[in-house]
Amino acid sequence: MTIPNGEHLYRYVNPKAFPKGQEEIPTTIFQDSELSCDWEKYQNDPYNSYHVKQGKSIIVKIEVHNDIKNVENPKRLGTIVREWCQEIIHAPISDEDDPVNGANFSHSLIKGLKKSAVTKAIAKHSVKLNNN
Repeated sequence: MTIPNGEHLYRYVNPKAFPKGQEEIPTTIFQDSELSCDWEKYQNDPYNSYHVKQGKSIIVKIEVHNDIKNVENPKRLGTIVREWCQEIIHAPISDEDDPVNGANFSHSLIKGLKKSAVTKAIAKHSVKLNNN
């Protein structure tokens, strides 16, 4: 199932990804071709995620946006690069899929080639949440 624009995803990040004093969201945290996230619609409290318990204690909230799904070439504004387009889907994990951490119905993916323009588009539509 494709996740519509305007919805929000949570990305769990190791604090080491943020150098001391850096508040900007590093684009390097968005480079996975199958970027794993949790869909806010089904994740009531991201701070209770097993990711946080495993040390990925910084939570970045991503707004699903057309800028991410259809990435423009920054050198040719208005030109969408088909190879950079991202598919944002709901991809629940079952107990069988992950016997260690268990089922995760909120699991979602941002799928596609992550060129610089893509990671910048994701970062542009993201905010770092305050830690509890």
